Amino acid sequence: MRFLSLAALVVAGTAAGPAAAETYDDKSIPIYVETPAGFPIRPFAMEGFTLALRIDATGNFPSRARGENYLCDILFKAVPVERTQGWINERWNDEVVASEVRRPWIAGLHVKSETPFAMGDVAGMEYVGPMRGNPSTVMMASVAVTPRGRLGMHCMLRAEQAEAALPMLRSIRATIRPPK
Repeated sequence: MRFLSLAALVVAGTAAGPAAAETYDDKSIPIYVETPAGFPIRPFAMEGFTLALRIDATGNFPSRARGENYLCDILFKAVPVERTQGWINERWNDEVVASEVRRPWIAGLHVKSETPFAMGDVAGMEYVGPMRGNPSTVMMASVAVTPRGRLGMHCMLRAEQAEAALPMLRSIRATIRPPK
């Protein structure tokens, strides 16, 4: 009997082992994303987008915003342009163009911060702030454009966790290799 109990503990311990990091690597688009352990990546269908991924947290931190079914999404819309990445990156300096690019990605967001970021040689812009009409939810929206299309990452956070969660979400964004 003692042998069976020990065997059951070994099996139970193995089944409850730590979650592994996940990667999503679609060479047909091509796009690559990696998340740390406890942040599964799942594709889903979203009309108008070439690729849609959802990232969730399986632990208690960060918690997705109340009423949300997932923590973050990554959306890619193929809109090819015959320009170089350098030319596209420079367009972020033109406020009219930058406004046109960001408008559909940050609807409903009261922008508190606007910060440039880079994914390799791809420049992008991060917008963070509470949702209009729901200050208990903070969104981090990251937008980048490549010659192959537009990429966005949106994360909906509980306001009380947002400041502490942003570095973790930025580290996930830093793993993205966008289609170029």
